[in-house]
Amino acid sequence: MEYADSGDLRNYLKQNFDTLTWDNKFKLAYQITEGIKYLHGEDILHRDLHSKNIVIHQGEAKIIDLGIAKCIEAETNIHSKEDVFGVIPYIDPRLLEGKSYKHNKKSDVYSLGVLMWELSSGYPPFSKLEDITVLTLHLIDGQREKLVPETPDKYTELYKSCWSKDPKLRPSIDEVYIKLRKMLGIQDDINNSNKIDNNISNTPDSKGKQNGESDKYDPYYIESNPVGRK
Repeated sequence: MEYADSGDLRNYLKQNFDTLTWDNKFKLAYQITEGIKYLHGEDILHRDLHSKNIVIHQGEAKIIDLGIAKCIEAETNIHSKEDVFGVIPYIDPRLLEGKSYKHNKKSDVYSLGVLMWELSSGYPPFSKLEDITVLTLHLIDGQREKLVPETPDKYTELYKSCWSKDPKLRPSIDEVYIKLRKMLGIQDDINNSNKIDNNISNTPDSKGKQNGESDKYDPYYIESNPVGRK
């Protein structure tokens, strides 16, 4: 059994941001995207992506906390502000509107866009805004964090497309995956999914579940042989 030696992504960025190159940041974004791509390929939505639910082990990003991850057919509703306190900036604003909009793959893509911004800045989004109501209204209105100076344009444009207010304008996870591969200069077969599930910590098996929910597991257990290492 192995454990995440560098803690969660938020702590990792706090401790190591000044030493990370853009290539390092691209790789972390790519590894997170790989994990989401695997889940979506199994018709599973994570529904709770943020920097405390990504851990770093030996320089590799892993998605954890699949406690509310469900098959697409299962429903998840936001019942109160308390349910999402502290992670609101990562939540699809359409879900914050309080309408009958359901979490979908593009909602996970929105969260990924915010995570990509966090990788470029080194700190959580809207960390200085403490009023939960004001923050929620800002996000619903389409306001997003300020772009970080000197961020490569191709990376900025990618995460901006991910956090578009209109879900229809957001790319699919496959499109994000392909673009990040190009940024990293990865030329091999983009359809090769061998070991892609290694970027998920104890990925739930959607097959055979009665209600689509994941099994319980130790969130800091990391499978061996992570992908992406060169």
